[in-house]
Amino acid sequence: MLNLLFILVISTCSAANNSSVCLDKLKELIELPFDEFLETILPYYQLSGDWVGKFGYYDRCYRKDHSYTSVEIDQQLYKQYYGFCHSNKCSAKDFNSKDGQENIKKILNDSGIANLINIDPDTITLNFYDPQTYFPNIGWETYVTSGILLILFIMIIIDPILRFITACQNKHTPDVRDRRSSSLQSPYGLREGLQDKSQYQPTSIIKDFSIIMNYNKIINLKTIDPNLTIFNGIRAISFMMVAYGHVNEMTAISTYITEANLQYKSWVIILLYDMMYAVDIFFWVGGFFLGYVMCEERKAKTLHQKPLSIFLSITHRLMRIWPCYLLCIAINSYIIPYLGSGPRWFLEERATQCPGGAWKNALFIDNFYEDWQLCFSWGWYLTCDFQLFLTCLIPILIYCFDYKVFSKILIMLMIIGTLGWAYYLSVNYDFLIPGRNTYNPNYYYKFYVSSYARAPPYFLGLLIGILYREFKQSKKSGQATYLQQFRDYAQRNGQRLIMQLCCYGLGFGIMSYLFFGWKKEFNQIEMSWPKWYQHIYHAFCRFLFTFGLTLIVLPNLVGAYDLLNSKFMNNTLFKFMAKISFTMYLVHLMIILILTETFYETPSFAQLDLLTCFVCAVVLSIVFGLFLSLMVELPFGNLDTRLIKIMMRPKRKVDTLLD
Repeated sequence: MLNLLFILVISTCSAANNSSVCLDKLKELIELPFDEFLETILPYYQLSGDWVGKFGYYDRCYRKDHSYTSVEIDQQLYKQYYGFCHSNKCSAKDFNSKDGQENIKKILNDSGIANLINIDPDTITLNFYDPQTYFPNIGWETYVTSGILLILFIMIIIDPILRFITACQNKHTPDVRDRRSSSLQSPYGLREGLQDKSQYQPTSIIKDFSIIMNYNKIINLKTIDPNLTIFNGIRAISFMMVAYGHVNEMTAISTYITEANLQYKSWVIILLYDMMYAVDIFFWVGGFFLGYVMCEERKAKTLHQKPLSIFLSITHRLMRIWPCYLLCIAINSYIIPYLGSGPRWFLEERATQCPGGAWKNALFIDNFYEDWQLCFSWGWYLTCDFQLFLTCLIPILIYCFDYKVFSKILIMLMIIGTLGWAYYLSVNYDFLIPGRNTYNPNYYYKFYVSSYARAPPYFLGLLIGILYREFKQSKKSGQATYLQQFRDYAQRNGQRLIMQLCCYGLGFGIMSYLFFGWKKEFNQIEMSWPKWYQHIYHAFCRFLFTFGLTLIVLPNLVGAYDLLNSKFMNNTLFKFMAKISFTMYLVHLMIILILTETFYETPSFAQLDLLTCFVCAVVLSIVFGLFLSLMVELPFGNLDTRLIKIMMRPKRKVDTLLD
């Protein structure tokens, strides 16, 4: 019954000789009794698209010399997708015509199918696609984006080309021994030997964009602060959690609904919803390093003496985000649509189109507009992160003005206040445990992408980052700090191992409960947990998860090393992924989109297939994330650093005639 509309179109088109006849026959069928509908369409049932599979029998359709068309039923909260066979006398263009839309909506309404599949014919939009002719229109934006990519590629290879030309012009290829020997022969030592005019010396701009120098920066995995080694693993695992969650989500949207239902009570769906904590980990890490970096003693003195220099920090933040972010938005909107094909490729529109305009993303205000005009939908994290960054500058400035205790009290009040706000939203909009908010129309804008609803992990990270900075500086200042007292107490009483076991046990225990504790409630149609408890759970679960993470990190912060934080969380792969985690996050969903939407068969929701796609997504994200870092992130970061040094350089005093 649910595919009645499409079977009806099949029978109509089979009797048609051209488009006008096809639509005329469709109008005639509207006048028939409903029973005659069934008699007309029944012989074509096996040729129709399987409504459960959504995309039907693509190969079988073309083998029988029919045409295949995909359709999207566009609604505000979610979309439905189907595929069906029909006579090649008709095309998607006929179904997209005004008359075709009106007649099909009338059939949906009069036959009762609209109520059966829970749609409103007066508000929905039906979009038909022919996979063999579907190709987005190429606009000037595509040529501009391609030109920018070409220019950036040329910029990063200029240095290797000049090095190669210089080497070819010399009698032999220069190496380190040449520079060493020339420096020894020079009476002025090593510096003059390195600055020998016969040697190639890149200019500043070429040096900033040099793929060789920037690659050496990335590949340098030397550990600077062993107390922070655990953060390499945290960043890498958090990214893999994001990738796994999006692979599951994209596959679930496109797979057979029966397969998703079979997995509904298994750990697959539970883990899919648990991947939401990955973003909260990123928030916590962002807050930690903001407090750790900005409250460094010299920077604090600079901010105290020159408060307006805080705008340099904001500029530095923007220069780090904007180049990669804006370029990835352009690539996603104007390059990705041309990199795939197939009966399901039209689904890329939901992830690549930018109907609301990229300017909202560029100004980090896209979560203010509750219009569902999403652009680069996973960029909401950067928006929230930047808004929270600006908010946290207030307690940081207070800290730099030497009101340290008041600053920490303010941060704790900010945590309590935002937790209260999250609880209010949960009660007011009836937000329940994860998995029960999917079809709540208020969930996305009121909570999921709301900065201050997601703020508690960020503020907690900020507080821990400040405490750790004080701990690092206590060796010079001699002042007692909370982390130092904690470390001294554990070491003085020989309780180091007990301290580690308690932190790990309590931390992993909290995180495990939040991961798996709600499985029983999720698997039941009727609620076993009272609503008041689900509201509390929803409001506090993200903060509690990062609190558990704080306990796990605590031993490493105070110098209690073990196999977890010094070896496993600090392996070479994790260190490398941590360095390019920002660019990997930007490109990962574009890669997952291509992986999940270019298959000619409906993807399976089996765990093995999901893991295979996940591994491919992670590997490709590393490759393209590395390339984006070399081409955009590091070059513009070098430019930003050089410009800030020029701006902060003290002005030379010009001697006057009287002097």
